[in-house]
Amino acid sequence: MQLISFFGLLGAASLAAAQATNVTTGALGDARPVKNNPVIGEAWIATFDSPALKGTVTAVAAKIGINYTIDVTGLDVAKGPYKYHVHLRPVPVNGTCADTLGHLDSYVRGDSPPCEKSLPQTCEVGDLSGKYGTVAGPDVHYEFNDPYTATNKIQLGYVGERSIVFHDASAARIACANLIKKA
Repeated sequence: MQLISFFGLLGAASLAAAQATNVTTGALGDARPVKNNPVIGEAWIATFDSPALKGTVTAVAAKIGINYTIDVTGLDVAKGPYKYHVHLRPVPVNGTCADTLGHLDSYVRGDSPPCEKSLPQTCEVGDLSGKYGTVAGPDVHYEFNDPYTATNKIQLGYVGERSIVFHDASAARIACANLIKKA
């Protein structure tokens, strides 16, 4: 009996080790929680006003990371679920979402394989829907804290001067808006 238990434990430990080695992390390691936002309560707001989406995504500096509120309407349920990300560049004057480049990926992870929700520290920093779930529409009010994004310029997860982009189920960029610091 004890021999069987020993081999059972050995097998379980081997499986756990094998699964741990399949975890994708960034070239710079896993994201670390942000604990030094300069002004707790500082808000950044992305305002959407397009045929596909109206509303806001608000990012508020917290003691750890950022508290997000997604408050949008107009999402076509048939084209969802929708992903949403912090993208590297702001939306240009011409409004082209493609020009926002890729997701904020401070730890150089990439988006393949997809983010594992149970290990958010291993995801791209800007992959908010990968870490906290997609949204369906037509109306969304959703709140969450992301400990890996920041309002501190010296942090790898800094969201200032960036944009929020929504993608439909086909991965098309359907709406984008700049994160603007609230005065």
